[in-house]
Amino acid sequence: MIDTNKRVDDDWKKRAQDEKAKIAQELEVSPDSEAGKAAGDSSSPEADPMFPALVQQIAYPALMALGQIPDPRSGERILDLDLAKETINLLAVLEKKTAGNRNPEEDKMIRDLLRDLQMAYTQTAQAAAQQAAADQASGNPAE
Repeated sequence: MIDTNKRVDDDWKKRAQDEKAKIAQELEVSPDSEAGKAAGDSSSPEADPMFPALVQQIAYPALMALGQIPDPRSGERILDLDLAKETINLLAVLEKKTAGNRNPEEDKMIRDLLRDLQMAYTQTAQAAAQQAAADQASGNPAE
């Protein structure tokens, strides 16, 4: 027997794929990269359309672990500083290991994203520590 009242929401998958494609397209087609190609500038590596997608795929769990975006499965925001730190470190390794093989747009993208994630981690960790201290202080009144 099929339950006709059951609703499956697959639309979010299409929206996420469309958004990734749009971001990747924006990163691929920029005025600077077109001018360099027209001038015959072969000193910078060619843009790889998969690189932005890879960076986003690595950064997404960090954003979820910092509570910046909700978990797509549960819709809830989580705070997992250990996962966020590991993911940010993984992105830093990717930046280091691909140095010299990225074009200027890819350099800027990974550098800015890594900086933003590191700042968000620091702010979130400080706020969590302050909240823990406040909770402990309210649970244990001063003598």
